Amino acid sequence: MEDRRRIVRSRVLKGATILVGSSPVIECIVRDVTNIGARLQIAKVIDVPMVFDLTLDGGRTIRPCKVVWRELTEAGVEFVLAS
Repeated sequence: MEDRRRIVRSRVLKGATILVGSSPVIECIVRDVTNIGARLQIAKVIDVPMVFDLTLDGGRTIRPCKVVWRELTEAGVEFVLAS
């Protein structure tokens, strides 16, 4: 697959949590990240909505995200400004 990223991402292996309104959280793993987005490994990508919040530190900071691509167990997200 062709790499279409605007900037190179740093490889990481860090647990994170997807927060979706009042729904239960979805655990995931951040595989790589930049200041504009990340690649997430998720058991069931189909359960993840197009827009959600992501926390990498147990809820101390929350990053609003938008899904830009999906595969079977991974998704690429772009960090968006909170509205």
